[in-house]
Parts: sequence; structure tokens; C-alpha cells
Amino acid sequence: MTEIKLIVSDLDGTLLSAEHQLTEEVRNAVSRFTRAGGMFTVATGRPGLTVRSIVDELEIEHPFILCNGSVIADRYRTLEMAELKLHDLIPAMEEADGKGVSVLLFEEERISVFRKTFNVEKFEHKENISCDLIDFSSDEWKKARFQKVLWIGDYQIMRPIWDAHLPRFGQRYGALQSEEDYLEIIPHNQSKGQALKKLMSRLRLDRSQVMAIGNQLNDLDMIENAGIGVAVANSHPLLKEKADYVCSRGYGDGVVEVIEAFCSPYSGEKKAGMGL
Repeated sequence: MTEIKLIVSDLDGTLLSAEHQLTEEVRNAVSRFTRAGGMFTVATGRPGLTVRSIVDELEIEHPFILCNGSVIADRYRTLEMAELKLHDLIPAMEEADGKGVSVLLFEEERISVFRKTFNVEKFEHKENISCDLIDFSSDEWKKARFQKVLWIGDYQIMRPIWDAHLPRFGQRYGALQSEEDYLEIIPHNQSKGQALKKLMSRLRLDRSQVMAIGNQLNDLDMIENAGIGVAVANSHPLLKEKADYVCSRGYGDGVVEVIEAFCSPYSGEKKAGMGL
């Protein structure tokens, strides 16, 4: 049985409440774990722009994973970034935009959109950020360094568009579903799980010393690459099927539950019951 030294948690749908807030219970549980010598960090689809306040609030001192694995950063700088080249993606983005899908472009310090839609406004409210409007017909925006592209809309519309263009992409892009109406496009071979491996190497940790917690399919390879993979109660059914432990509680309450179950002085009995 190995002591858990690092906890890595997804944010939206996992660490945060249904209202996308940090609760006092979560802050206290994380603080107890880190005061006892544990390391806590996050792995999210969000960019650093909308994560910094949460990182500061939790006083996270270790690197964290952004943009579904294409970026690893700390509180002061970007440590690693796989740049997303948009050239071959533009026709698919144009078709998606024409069919009512909201297209969001993520750079390190801003998020841009081609038009303000209900879904964009909902995203802005959730992330507490304002997106910049850009002119799709202009070439100027194409010169930026992008970290990811997010499509928001009906998944039954978005996925066929993506699949139709996929043969043209070769090995340049990867796509994953992070919420019911989110299709995230990142550089090929980037994921939370791959970034977690890099993070474990940086911190000189074995996977048996790591717990990863999530709720959606973009968390799948992350929980599979951790010693203990956890799904909170509100998780996608497939994530629950693959997890080592499924919480009885959802969102941040589930994170508190699993910290108490595996990372407290009284957790040995539960670990033994799982054969861990």
C-alpha cells in the first residue's frame, strides 16, 4: 500500500460546485491535505487566463495542466505548450460556424470568437471572462499562437462535421468531448493523461503515489494513468466504469469524500478493502 502524495483534480464538474464555485468544504479538505505534506493540483480544459484565481485561492504551488493537456504551467509561467496550428482546421471551423456552432479560439492571454451567441455568453458567465470579437474574413487573427479550439453546440451537429473533415487532418489534431455540448480540439497526442505522465516525471513520483479525480470523458486517460482513478457521482457512465473508486457524492463534495477516504490518518481500512 503506497501513500498518496499527489492529488490531481479536474475543475468543472469535479472540484467546483454545479455553480462553478469553490466551496468552503473543498478549500478546507485541500488545505488539510497539503498541510499534512501532500501535493494538490488541477487538470482542466480551461486556459490559464480563467484558472489563475482558483490556483491562487487554493495556494497551488506545483505545476498544473491546462487546455486538456496541451499546456503545463505554474503560477508564474508556461512550462510546456503544444501549439495548435489552425491552417487545415479553418474549413471545418467555417462549416461549424455556418451551422450555428459557437467557435472559440484560445490563446495564452485571450479567448476570441467570430460572433457573440447565447452559448458564448453562457461560457463568459461561467468562466467570468469576456471574449474578443474577431473578423473571420481577416488574416490577422491567424498569426496568433493558439492552445486549443472549443466548439459549443449540439453534439449531434458538431461530431459529424468533425468526422467529415477528419481524413484531411492526418495526425495533426485530436478532438474530445469535455461537456455535453463541448467539442475540444487540441494538438494530436495531447491529453490530460499524457500531461499527467509529464507531471509525475517532473515531481519524481510513481503512478502509485498519485490520485486523479474527474467527471467527463476528457478525464478518462488521466484516471487510467493514476494509481487511484476516481469518478465523482455526477460522472459520465464510462468514466465510472473505468474508475477505481466512484464517489457517492458529486462535484466538490465527491473530492472531499475521496480525500477523507484515502488521504487521512483513518483511511487505511478503506484502502485495504479495495486491495490498494
